[in-house]
Amino acid sequence: WEAALCPHANHVLQKYIVTMKPAACQFMVDELAQRGPAGSSKLARHKYGYRVFQRLLEHLLPQQTEQLVEGLMTECVTLSMHRFGTYVMQHVLEYCTDAQHKRVIAALIPQIAKLSMNNDACMVLDAALAKGDSESQDLLAQAIVESDGAIGAMAHTRRGHVAVLSLLELIGGDLLEAARRQLAEQGGSLRKNRFGRIVLNFVQLHCGGIVVGAVGGA
Repeated sequence: WEAALCPHANHVLQKYIVTMKPAACQFMVDELAQRGPAGSSKLARHKYGYRVFQRLLEHLLPQQTEQLVEGLMTECVTLSMHRFGTYVMQHVLEYCTDAQHKRVIAALIPQIAKLSMNNDACMVLDAALAKGDSESQDLLAQAIVESDGAIGAMAHTRRGHVAVLSLLELIGGDLLEAARRQLAEQGGSLRKNRFGRIVLNFVQLHCGGIVVGAVGGA
């Protein structure tokens, strides 16, 4: 535990996890699991510990890390909005079990209005739109489109506009039309924002029509 939080020793742990077989890393999982959900949460928030958590998720088997990930389930939203926790949550979405993935999405959906205003959380939303089963992606996409002001807020920010682009690539039909309308309504503001211009131009070129007020260049 102390090594995971150490500015120097954490690199040794990361190297060990990357080079050794998953079974050889079980002792780390066991020690972390003894600290319960609070231990998982603290590690995910720590400026060095979160990197160790990432390596565990990348290189161990899902059944090995399942208990550690379980400790994050009640804090999906707050961790998604945390400076370091966001990176762990993005890895959780990529490497966790299917059941845990669905639970993360289910936790995020009611909080879209809050998450869309947070730059770190937007990275988690983007990861959720890119990974997982189509049903979960569709539910999340619908929640974002139906959350008043979410798309417009995200389109103005460095991380958020990337999630909006992922969203636009995923949706179609009525949802896409609704998204285009929301962006068109904020066309004036988006034109003055470099990230907003990227989104407007993407809609113009790839989404079957022109958003009024889109301009060339980024």
